[in-house]
Parts: sequence; structure tokens; C-alpha cells
Amino acid sequence: MHLFTVFIFLFLSWLARVTENLVLNTIKKEQLEKQAVEAELHYLKSQINPHFLFNTLNNIHTLVYKQAPAAPEAVTHLASLMRYMIYESNAATVPLTREMDYVRDYVSLQQLRYKQSPVVDLQIAGQTASYSIAPLLFIHLLENAYKHSPARLAPGDLKVRVELKDDNLAFRVQNPIGKNAAHPPEEPGGIGLPNVRKRLALLYPNQHTLVIQNTGETFTITLTIYGLHSPAHERKAHLHNH
Repeated sequence: MHLFTVFIFLFLSWLARVTENLVLNTIKKEQLEKQAVEAELHYLKSQINPHFLFNTLNNIHTLVYKQAPAAPEAVTHLASLMRYMIYESNAATVPLTREMDYVRDYVSLQQLRYKQSPVVDLQIAGQTASYSIAPLLFIHLLENAYKHSPARLAPGDLKVRVELKDDNLAFRVQNPIGKNAAHPPEEPGGIGLPNVRKRLALLYPNQHTLVIQNTGETFTITLTIYGLHSPAHERKAHLHNH
């Protein structure tokens, strides 16, 4: 009986150690997966700033070189954009109103390249104040529209639509296709659309669609995100368990 008791004791001790190791390994694995996802998101977001600033600084350099009166205004818009990217976009989500302010600043800065009336027709349907979104999702789609448009754009050639309905957000941008584009719009150079796809897959898994349409004359990208009213902490929990 004594030997049986010792055996039971040893067996339970071994089982406790095995269980403890399994729990620790599971926790360690989840922590590594969490770190991998967070590192990927940080990497993807860090790619945005140099890519965007390189193009923007080139535009401002041209304005300064030509001593254009619009140069100070361009610097002001750039300062606003940098403030958003550096100090505000590190949050998991931002108010949709602030993200749209960022889009407007970007459009205003790009408009300095054109002498005619605004080339972007931006329309918003719905109350942006009620929504939050992951930051810097729209900028690559807008950059892509400028990149693959003709050098000369007529007023309203670029159409940007933001529609909010039933906790769903649709962001649509359409541009005419430039005849001498260096790359087909479906395969843009740089990190634009691939970056967007990766971030969406991590941030809104099974909660979004990204539809691309090419008619030969116009190129349209429609990003739809579903259930934006779900609390931000739920999405973060999903990422941590990804």
C-alpha cells in the first residue's frame, strides 16, 4: 500500500509538471504569435511614411525651386500630415473624422500641382463622427489613383466616395487610366496595394472586401469594412490570438 501511495504521488507530480509545461508552452506560443503580428503591423505602417514623404517632398521641392506662392501653403499641409502620422496614427484606431481630415489635407496638398479647379470630387454620405477605424488605410488607394491617372486631370476626374450605413463603411476611389502609365493599375509599383491587403488581413480578417474594377478607361477600387462599431478592444484581442 505504501509503494502504491508513492507511485500515485510520483505520477501526480509528473502529471503536474507535464501540465505546467504545456500551459507555459501555450502561453509562450501565443506571446510569440502576438509579437509576430504586432511586428508585422508595425513594419507595414512604417513603410507608409517614407514612401509618402518621398513623393510629397519632391512636389514641395518643385514649388520652392519655382518660387511658387503656393509653397508656404504646401509646407503647412505637410506639417498637418506629419503631425497625424507621427503623433496620432500609432493608436489602434482613430476617429473616422480625423482620418478623413488627413485625406482632405493630402488632397489639398496634391491640388497644388494643378492650376484648374479641384481635380478630386470628394463626397461623404453618413455620420463619420460615430465611427472609428484603423489609421492610414485610405492613403495608398488615393496615391494609386493619382499615380495611374493621366498627367493632366480635368476638374472632378478623381472621384472619392465614402458611404456609411448600418455599421458598414465603403471607401471608393475612381480615376481615369493614363495611356502612358508605366505599370498596369492592377500591378502598381511600390508597396501600395500589397500593403493595404496585408494590413486589412491582419486588422479586419473576414470583415472586409477589396474589389478592383478596370474598364480600360477607368480604374476603381472599393474597400468595404463591415461592423465598424465593434469595440476596438475586441479587434485587438483577435489580433493577439491570431
